[in-house]
Parts: sequence; structure tokens; C-alpha cells
Amino acid sequence: MKAEAVVYVKDVARMCAFYERCAGMTVVETAEHYAVLESDAWTLSLVAVPDAIAATIELAVPPRRREAAAIKLAFAVASIDAARPIVAGLGGEVDRAETTWDFRGLRRVNASDPEGNVFGLLESSAPA
Repeated sequence: MKAEAVVYVKDVARMCAFYERCAGMTVVETAEHYAVLESDAWTLSLVAVPDAIAATIELAVPPRRREAAAIKLAFAVASIDAARPIVAGLGGEVDRAETTWDFRGLRRVNASDPEGNVFGLLESSAPA
């Protein structure tokens, strides 16, 4: 059994491409109103918010962060620096390099997806 997270999004196709590329996940199922991605450790479901709610969500460039959430996803990447141009190219944003911090053997930095959802990027901070 895998751990699972659900993110409610306005544009399922765009967000599916974003998390597939940025987090190295594999798309295992798609439909009109949802997509499911997986890694070895967990499953991420992207679910379209209802049209009435989607109409109230304004997307901006760069994305306005929606930080008042009780849960933040974090994705392991081989290199935060290598992930930066991928995240930016897909419409997201990674915080400046000087905002990274080390905790429990991992270097960490916050980022936001194209809809402003805050997530973390993690890389090993152990010497190679």
C-alpha cells in the first residue's frame, strides 16, 4: 500500500504535466476531471475543483501563493538546482537559493506550482 495525497486544481492537464515532470512521477490514469500519478512510494491524485469554485480562483503569472493550507507536499529530486528550470518552464516558481535549509539529512526549499499551491523540493544534503 502507498501513501496518497490529493490536490484540488483548476487545470488538471497542466497540473498533471507539471507534477509528472517536476516530481518524476508516472501518470497512471487520466479522465476529464482527474489524473492519478504514482512513484514507488506514493500516489498523487489531481482532482478538478467544481466549475463554480474554479470560477472564483484567479491564476496569476507568477503564481500567487496559497500558503494558508494545513498540508504541504514535498518531492524528492536528484538536484534542486536542476529542478529550477523545469519548474519555471512549466509555470511554477522555486524560492531563491539562499532560502534553502538543511534538516535531517535533506536540503529543502519551497516552491509553488502554476496554480500557487506551495510544495517542497528535497535533495540529499549528504556529501556525494
